[in-house]
This record gives sequence, C-alpha cells and structure tokens, in this order.
Amino acid sequence: MPNLTRREILAAASAGIAAGAAGLPGGLAAQTASQPKKGGGMTVAMSAATETVDPHFSRSQVARNVLMHMCETLVTIDERGSPQLQLAEKLDVSPDWRSFTFALRKGVPFHNGKEMTAEDAKRSLERYAKVSPERSRLANVDRIVTPDKHTLVVELKSATPSWIELIKSPASPMTIIPAEECDKEANKAAPISTGPFSFVDWDGVTKLRGRRFADYVPNTAYPGRDGYGGRRTAHLDEITFAVVSEASGRIAGLQSGQFDILDEVPVKAATRLGQDSRFKIYEQSKRGINIVPVNVQRSPTDKLLVRQAIQVALDQEEIMTIAAEGAFELNPSLVYRDSEFYPARAGELVYNRKDAARAKALLKEAGYGGEELVILTSGDLPSLQEVAVVMSEQLKAVGMKTRLDVLDWPGANARRNDPTTHNLFSTSYAIQPLLGPFQYQRLISGGSNWSFYKEDQEMESAWQRLLAATSKEEQKAAWQDIELRLNGQVHQIKMGDRNLKQAAKASVTNFVPFDGIRLWDIWQA
Repeated sequence: MPNLTRREILAAASAGIAAGAAGLPGGLAAQTASQPKKGGGMTVAMSAATETVDPHFSRSQVARNVLMHMCETLVTIDERGSPQLQLAEKLDVSPDWRSFTFALRKGVPFHNGKEMTAEDAKRSLERYAKVSPERSRLANVDRIVTPDKHTLVVELKSATPSWIELIKSPASPMTIIPAEECDKEANKAAPISTGPFSFVDWDGVTKLRGRRFADYVPNTAYPGRDGYGGRRTAHLDEITFAVVSEASGRIAGLQSGQFDILDEVPVKAATRLGQDSRFKIYEQSKRGINIVPVNVQRSPTDKLLVRQAIQVALDQEEIMTIAAEGAFELNPSLVYRDSEFYPARAGELVYNRKDAARAKALLKEAGYGGEELVILTSGDLPSLQEVAVVMSEQLKAVGMKTRLDVLDWPGANARRNDPTTHNLFSTSYAIQPLLGPFQYQRLISGGSNWSFYKEDQEMESAWQRLLAATSKEEQKAAWQDIELRLNGQVHQIKMGDRNLKQAAKASVTNFVPFDGIRLWDIWQA
C-alpha cells in the first residue's frame, strides 16, 4: 500500500471481525482437525524467570510467556504481527488522527467476577502511563474520557497516524485491569484481567501456576486462535510455568514426564529428541535478534572512537555461530530482511567487519589506556552469555581489557537500568523485529533509551517524522534515518537474527509456535 489512510488503519485494526476465517495461516486453519479434550494440565519449562507478575510492569519475553494467558488488551496482534481488536469491538479514528474511540465488548468479566467497563480501561491506561517501562507510548495522550459505560475515547496532543501500531505491542502490554488495582505502585498490581486463565500463585522465581477461568468470554468475532488474539479457548484446567536454567535439566524433565513443553532446546539436543517418537520438535524462525546496547555514559564507551573500535573489531558470524549453534542469519538491520521497512541503504551499516587493524588504530586515536570494559549479561539465557563470552575474547584480541558480569535474568535486567555498572549489555529483542520500527521507540530514543545518551536531536527528529508520517514511503525514509544514526553513533550493536527449536510431548495437540508459548487452544491427546 503506497499510502496509510484512516480506512487502512481501521481495516488492519479490525482484521478478522469482517474477514472471518479468510487468510488465516495454514497452522491455524487446521486447528480443529482433531477433537479438543477438556481437562488436565500442562507444565512449560523455561530457561529464565519472569521479573514480575504486574501486567503493566512486564518487559520481557519470559514475562509474556506467562502473563499473556491471563491478560487482555484493547488492541493486540494477530499471527502476522498486525493490530487486532481484542477487548474493543470497534475503533473509530478522527480525520485529524487525534481522537481514537473504542467501543468495548459488553459482558466481559474480570477474574474477580466484576464486569469490565470503560472506567477500568481508562484507569488502566492512566496507570500504564505512570509505571510501565513502555509508558512513552502514551506520552502523546492529552486526555481519556468515558462518554458511557462501554465507550473509551483517547484524545492525543498531536496527530499520530501510527498510534495503533504503538499500542498493539505485547512487550509490556497495555493490559486492562480492574480500576481498584490501578492505584497500586509499580510492580504491585495483581495479574487480574480478562484472559482465558486466571492467576493462582507464584513463588517469586521458579514456579507460577494458573487455572482455566470458567467464566471467560471469548471474542466470538473471530473463528479461532490468531496471534495473541482471535477466539481463545482454554481446554486445560491448570497450567504451570517452571524455571529450569540448565538445558540438560529441562530435557531430562521432558523425558521423565515432568514437563510437557520446553520453550528452548539446544540444536543438538533437539536432533536427538526428534528421533524419539514420544516427542515432537518445533522450528521457530525469527524468534528474535541478539543485540548489544552500548552505554555512552560510562568510560571508556563514552568516547565515540572507542565505540567505533568495538564495532569494527567484532566478527558477528563467529559470535552467532557459537551463540545460536548455527541457527541464525546475518543481518545488520533491526528489522528482518523480508520486512517492508528493511533499509534500502542497509549495506552502509557497519556490521561484521572483523577488522582488528582498524580497531587498534581507532583505540590508539581515542587514547584508550586499558580501561576496563564491563560486559553485562544473563546466564539464564545461554545465547546471551555466549555472545558476551565470544565478544569479550574478540575485544581482548585488539587490546581491550574486559570483564564479564553474568547474573540471573531478573538481576541482569535490573542492573541494566544503572549506567554506572556496565559498558555493554548482551541481550535480545524478541517481538520488536517482527512488529516493526514503532516498537523500538523506548529502546533507542527518548529519556529512557538503553544507551543512556542525553541528547541526539538528529535521532529525535527522525522519530518525530516516523510517528507523524502519513505515507508508507515517509515512514520507510524516517526509519532508515533512525537505523543509520543508531549505527553511526554505535548506540547499539546488532549481532544477528536467531532461530530456535522447541520441544513437546507428542501427546500435546494443536500447539503452534509463536512469539510466546500459548497454552490456550491446545490439549493432551
């Protein structure tokens, strides 16, 4: 589509309501091939723990694995990552792109038995704007009004044609929770929402349990499961998420019958499991990207020349070969190569240079004197730690002094917020490259950017152009400028696109890989 019109935005946001089953991916179209069975439970083994159960405070892949079973939003994403209405049944957008009117579904209960209303939605968005890591998505909101019990109107300060793209993301989802939960401070709200499973308990680290919400009201406008939306049905009575950091422990648990689904399986282990008829292996391409945000406040990475030296020294192919066991693609961009936003000038991005001589020359020019370079990462997620280890060795080879700080995932994620603690953070972005440019705003621009830069007018100007753009070509041009600036200033260093393998008992029926593990619409044969 050459232009983004109000009609096209509305069509995207309402996809499935008018279209019915047309166009659903093959794996979803066949989801009723066998008769669903009610009852029983399943346990998913994950490599890392969620950092929270507060729906508005979540910010990670592992949190989504858990909370998307309990939480629902006004707008979510379908299988392709496009916006889809969930708790809203209709959306009207004003001609000036400043007023978004949501007609809410009626008769939808929260897990506590209370019916969801526009006041709950209003209070939820207001709390999100205060406590969420992604609160910048609502920075342009002028006011929120509720003309009646089932109508919510969000008025923006300035025209933002892309606003639905901003709020669709499940990375820290804009979950609708009861109004009485909305006065609680960050990380204190209970995961009470309207999803197909309700929260039971969490031990704080290793185990979280949920149960089927008997009064759940599915969205009947859709024929079946679709992304995080569609018509969701809970067939299982109980669900459990267990944290087992060692891959060998997760695999042994699957083999012994303790676990039903493994979120991530090493490539060689997956090959072995696939030879056993008791198990099934699932290939998940484009699971995310490995990336290293660079802290521009802490010495020595406060100097651009040092950051450039690191950038040209790295051999991304070697790093990803080890970290992803060969299941990767080299790609300098923050979006996938098949994305409509893939930069036409991607070849200009500095990437996979492995130029030790140039790196040494830049370090000499920068006056680098052997200052320690601290690389922060998590040992719970093997690919992140392996990126950090190989990167450390490559930087030592050009004369840099490095130190690895390896923590559990919640600890590393918390320390990442402190610019005094590290220079590089080996991490990954899971959902952002699938959903596209708008999801990166908090990570690479504004006051909460992950590189801790204070001012970059060129970057902020490009973001303003992206958000205000009314044509696809304008959006593409602005995003290309953002990628070129990010790469030129070495605020973040892309490693590669990572694929992964998941495993499940052969008896697990109707499971389809997605961004996060989905335990709705599946059952035990």
